Amino acid sequence: MDTVSMTAVPPAVPPDDPYGVSLAWLLDQDALGLRLVEPAEAPEVRLGWAHAIEVLDPTPFLGGGELVLTTGLRMPRAHAEQEAYVVRLVAAGVVGLAFGVGVRFATIPVGLRDACRRTGLPLLEVPLPTPFVAIAQAVAARRAEQENAVMHRAVTFQRQMTRAALDGGVAGLSAALAHELHATVLVLDELEHPVASAGEAPDLRDRVVAELAGLAAWPGRASIAVVSGTGTLAVQRLGGLERPSGWLAVEVPGALSVGDRLLLNQAVSLLTLQRERPRELVDARHRLGATVLELLLDDDVVAPSVVRHLEHFGFEPGDRVRMLIAVPGKGRTSPLDLVAHALDAASVAHVETDATDGVLVLVRDEDVHGSADAVAEGLARAGRHDVVVGVSGALPIGRAASGRAAALHAAASARASHQQVGWYGTLTLEAILADDVVRARVATLAASPLAPLLDGDSERERVLLESLEVFLRHNGSWETASRALGVHRHTLRNRMARVEELTGARLDVAEDRVALLLGLLARDGT
Repeated sequence: MDTVSMTAVPPAVPPDDPYGVSLAWLLDQDALGLRLVEPAEAPEVRLGWAHAIEVLDPTPFLGGGELVLTTGLRMPRAHAEQEAYVVRLVAAGVVGLAFGVGVRFATIPVGLRDACRRTGLPLLEVPLPTPFVAIAQAVAARRAEQENAVMHRAVTFQRQMTRAALDGGVAGLSAALAHELHATVLVLDELEHPVASAGEAPDLRDRVVAELAGLAAWPGRASIAVVSGTGTLAVQRLGGLERPSGWLAVEVPGALSVGDRLLLNQAVSLLTLQRERPRELVDARHRLGATVLELLLDDDVVAPSVVRHLEHFGFEPGDRVRMLIAVPGKGRTSPLDLVAHALDAASVAHVETDATDGVLVLVRDEDVHGSADAVAEGLARAGRHDVVVGVSGALPIGRAASGRAAALHAAASARASHQQVGWYGTLTLEAILADDVVRARVATLAASPLAPLLDGDSERERVLLESLEVFLRHNGSWETASRALGVHRHTLRNRMARVEELTGARLDVAEDRVALLLGLLARDGT
């Protein structure tokens, strides 16, 4: 007969059976008279069920996690076949073998004992007076007892948590959960800022935020479980999948039992009720945020006193911020509600207000790209293609008001170039002058000094005009401009001297150079 391959016993606790019965508990039931034969001490094994079966290959009838009961009625006497029987049990996920002596075999066959020793499969001896049904009933009763204990614990703790939430809010509920699970508990809001905590773990927030960053790649998932050598970190989303209202993080020193997970889910439900705001409260929060932003934009208000109030909306005093403005098309309604809803759903710190020139929004610099994308997508979904969005450069939070003009310029550039979002940091003179009104005003202002060059039709005026534009575009550098024109720099100097005579401008003055360049760019056809 072929040599039988001996393999190690599978995991002692079936992963899908949280109510498994401890083998040690079963051995302690004196009325059953069970004796552990292999190994010398009872391992940490849990049984899903006790199943009596006498066929030589019971694996088609097993699901894993069973304690197999047999009297060996069909057991071959050859050691190799007895070993093969044990190997089949191990491969099927059986967690123990109980052999009834006194029916066919007076003692447990040596082949079975050797095979169980080699594979690590626990082997029990069942005395003749003990019926197999008594063992099965004991396991079933213990399972029911454990299930009832878990449910009783859950019901009792639900009352305790509800009382803790009523008396102490989120902080009280967190403390109750930490005490019951012997855990460290942290509750974060939708912006990942701490709301309440219980227990000692100074770096817990940093670790949770790092895990949440990874969760962003799995939008359908609502929880994370990280198992390490020291314990388990579980993070659960509060609120709906579309727009979470916060996060609950629990760290326990070992593994979370099925009862622990049940309590955790109950805590999530209660915290969600605590964190979810009624529509009236959300509207009131938006109105308060609008007031704070309007005060920040008011030149008569001292900015530091307002900045402190922004902390209630997720901002920090040291934040760099951006101003966004959503400008509707002429005669169209304000997109305030659409903008506010989009930013709420994006879970970013923000305040917004409806101004005469558009919806003004303050966001953190680190959130600006996600915020602009969220607003643009929300407007597009609502069919508001008339609205353009302008984004200012980054500013200290105390100087946020100065970003309003920059955001407006960016929005005007976006509309002129048929883009939905304009960024002030990427604006060029050409982009600014793409606005017909701006270009017309600049052309009017520059018409007088440029008239001698623009009105002349001789070759000389054409050369002077070309030389001036190249000189200005090269930032007044004689060397690079003359090289670009293919002339000697002394020739270029002579030409620019003539330009100064005709225009009355001084090319060594930055303001004059800017005025001339804007005038050239504003010409028809530019």
